[in-house]
Amino acid sequence: MRLKKKKILVTRPKHQADNLCNLISSNGGEAIAFPTIDIQPIHESDKNFVKSNSFSGYDFIIFISRNAVEFAFDRYLSLVRLPSHIKIFAIGAGTAKVLLDRNVKNVIHAGVQADSNALLDLSQMQEKRLKDKKVLIIRGVGGREYLAENLKSRGASVDYAEVYKRCLPENDINDIYQAWQNTKLDAIVITSNEGLNNLVSLISENNQLQLFNTPLVLMSTRSDRLAKELGFVSNTSIAVNKSDEGLLLAILDLVGE
Repeated sequence: MRLKKKKILVTRPKHQADNLCNLISSNGGEAIAFPTIDIQPIHESDKNFVKSNSFSGYDFIIFISRNAVEFAFDRYLSLVRLPSHIKIFAIGAGTAKVLLDRNVKNVIHAGVQADSNALLDLSQMQEKRLKDKKVLIIRGVGGREYLAENLKSRGASVDYAEVYKRCLPENDINDIYQAWQNTKLDAIVITSNEGLNNLVSLISENNQLQLFNTPLVLMSTRSDRLAKELGFVSNTSIAVNKSDEGLLLAILDLVGE
């Protein structure tokens, strides 16, 4: 199955889009990079991050995304040796690999599903093993509370270290309009709810009908529900594996020939 010159809009942050764009191109498609989220460090938290978080006091540290690993290590943890008693968790296999690349061993993760529910299903996250444990979640500003709420309900205490923020990047929206004018967009890859909301906000009302009829490749059923709430009536495909390779399979399943 190949993409045969299908035009695929990739909305991933700029620094994370290259591999998926290359996979699309190598399978015969035309990737159009159009980031709908920009990831930036939090400068104002520089002093407080290490000062307010004594790592030796935590039992578990959870990295909520690849961005969480990259920004935490680039700015803080490269200078800190994590105590050996701390269990390190990653939200999924992709995040675990980024930790492994930084020489963090024995990372615990839930595999390709890469979501909070899969992490909560791990044996280490059950109440009898969580009670009275101190957990640090490393994430971006304004993430969901779902994971922390469930950990607290199982007896853990939870703190956050927020190491990056999501911003709306400056894009030339004419790139999308031009693609629609010349032929059409065959699919749009969405990797977060915030990215989906940003995309809809960028498209003029006159062009939203065309947007809402463009097939979507998504990362979760949550995003699928949001797309329908926003007005999308197009076909969707949800990646089973949350890696770039998993997204490619979802693209091929949706529009491949």
